[in-house]
Amino acid sequence: MTIDLRSCTGALAAFLSGILAALALTNPARMRWPVTEPQSKIDQWISSQSTSVVVGAIVAVGACAYLQHRGSRRRAWAFVYSGVVVLILIRFLVAEEVGLDLLSVLGFAKTIAAGVILGGAVAVSWDSRLGRNLLIIGVVSTWLAAQSSTGDLIPVSTSSIGEPAWALLLLTLICAVACAVTDDSESRISETQPGVAAAALAVVTGLALTQRILSSVVDRQENPPTFSGWLVMVASTVAVLTLTWFCVRRLDTTSGSGGFLWAATAVGAAATTVFADLTDRFFLDGDRTSPLVIAALAIIAVVFGLSRSRHRDRTIAGLALLAAIPLSEWIFDGEHELALLLRIVALGVGSGLLLGSVLPSNPVAATLGLTIPFTALVFMSIGQHEIETVSSTYVRHDPPSTYVEYNSELRAYVDASEPDAAFRAEAATIAYAYEAPPRSDGAALLMCVVVVATGIALRRRSPVDTPSPD
Repeated sequence: MTIDLRSCTGALAAFLSGILAALALTNPARMRWPVTEPQSKIDQWISSQSTSVVVGAIVAVGACAYLQHRGSRRRAWAFVYSGVVVLILIRFLVAEEVGLDLLSVLGFAKTIAAGVILGGAVAVSWDSRLGRNLLIIGVVSTWLAAQSSTGDLIPVSTSSIGEPAWALLLLTLICAVACAVTDDSESRISETQPGVAAAALAVVTGLALTQRILSSVVDRQENPPTFSGWLVMVASTVAVLTLTWFCVRRLDTTSGSGGFLWAATAVGAAATTVFADLTDRFFLDGDRTSPLVIAALAIIAVVFGLSRSRHRDRTIAGLALLAAIPLSEWIFDGEHELALLLRIVALGVGSGLLLGSVLPSNPVAATLGLTIPFTALVFMSIGQHEIETVSSTYVRHDPPSTYVEYNSELRAYVDASEPDAAFRAEAATIAYAYEAPPRSDGAALLMCVVVVATGIALRRRSPVDTPSPD
């Protein structure tokens, strides 16, 4: 059997690009950073991170639409390696002395670069089955696994999971440049269908901005949520589903690809409680599973799901598996490490099954769907709102000390000559002394309803097979 080295290099570049873009766009709940800024500036910085993800998602869809219009594969790879170069420069610029204002600017630059990388990778690899599957595996598995590192102490960074590793940056750069040099100049990216680019850009802009606005409203509710708080959460969820329904109808009239949008929404909702448990794990005693192990499990699970998703009947299996994940919160909680790992595996398999069964033929619609898990900010806010934990900010003094804040009410200073050990001891004491009540099943039930609603909409939709003109 002849091995096509060019195709293999392109597939590897697509896989690495998916991982890198997902790392840059992932915005999990933040735990600890060593910073020396007032709390008001820290709050602004945290808020800017979610906004930057929205900008990155819009850029990804716009970049893919532009590249499909131009049709040049080499230009698409140029977008990818240009984005990687920007991420490398950002890693050089980030240092301990960087203030939060500059970090916010670099955060926006990072997500914009990630959007360029994702849009370019989808545009150039979507017509190849191997490249398309590896790209999905890279994006989805990294999105799942990145949440597991939120409790680790990291240096000053543009996000709570740190900057991408040098090895990943350099390897992605090398592969993208190699693809740009060796790709056949006669090979072109297929032209977009009429109206798809405009519809996808309108959808990603409307959905992402709405999610950002509503998530900020949810974040301002009391913790634990009161009755009025729950009304806000439910109303926000209904608003997101309603807007998604309108967006799917718009996509179906142009390309018949709205099913991928519903599937990505279901994946984002199902992941909410799992990500909340991954965040909450930091405050539990005992050793935690390595993020590398979780990443390996996520990759294997997504690969398995995609490999079994060739028939449309798999849509029901994927939906059922995703709906069962939030319901499992009624049986297990974050203290059961094995149960948490099993839910991660189930989430990966369900995501692969569902996404793989409704893959769109158009790269722009595919890019839109792949950005949905990152911009599902309302779901993430509801999940994190259910956890009463200690939020913390490191403040360096002489002698150094650790500042621990609990719901803006409890404050304590401890010796931080060894910051990690001091924080762990104090955080464990506070979390135990002010133990949160048993987690409400409300968020789990609400996310299960979202998955079921998306499933019903997905099964009942009647897409137009031939695109209509604008």
